[in-house]
This record gives sequence, structure tokens and C-alpha cells, in this order.
Amino acid sequence: MRILKSLVLAVAAATVAGQAIAGGFAPAVPEPAPTVVVEPEAPRSTWGVVLPIVLLGGLIALAVANDSDSEDDTPAM
Repeated sequence: MRILKSLVLAVAAATVAGQAIAGGFAPAVPEPAPTVVVEPEAPRSTWGVVLPIVLLGGLIALAVANDSDSEDDTPAM
């Protein structure tokens, strides 16, 4: 019975000792602080409004210039 108590005590001590040195001898590495990413504001541009207006004006001018209803374009017979 005395050997059984010694054996149980040795197993318990080995289990506790194994958990105590489970981390090893390496120094603890602290976690880095979280970084905050701030996105810069997008620069505002007036081309977003001006460009479609200019293109629309160009298309209207092109449509007026290519009008085929004028009498100057009719071939002479």
C-alpha cells in the first residue's frame, strides 16, 4: 500500500510539473497594439459635373451640324 501511495504521488507531481513548464523558457512576447488606419478624404473634383455637361453639349452640337434636312446637301440633277 505504501508503494501505491508513492506511485500516485509521483504521477500527480509529474502531471503538475509538466503543466508548470509547458510554456518553456522563451520570454513572453507581448501582443502588438492594434493599429488604426485612417483613410484620407478623397479630393473633390468638379470634373464629375462638368464633363458630362460638356459631352452632352458636344453631342447636341454634333447632331445639329449633321442635320440632313438642309437644302444645300441635295444633289443637283
